[in-house]
Amino acid sequence: MVDVVDVPAKEVDPLDDKIMTLQFSVKDINGIINALNMPSQTPVVLLANIIAAIQAQCAPQINAINEAATETPSEPTPAA
Repeated sequence: MVDVVDVPAKEVDPLDDKIMTLQFSVKDINGIINALNMPSQTPVVLLANIIAAIQAQCAPQINAINEAATETPSEPTPAA
């Protein structure tokens, strides 16, 4: 006999489909591309700095999305 295991449904993160906007200089983008092309040759400190820069730009955007999701919609004003 086969035991049936109840597997909970995977939660969907509401942020998965949101678009984040990142702004980097051309010099920074070239550095990021070079780091991604040769991760084994990229110093860990540089990778950590890239990750921190991305997180710093995304955090306010994520906070704004989360705040908008928790706000209660205001009552519509009746038309006169």
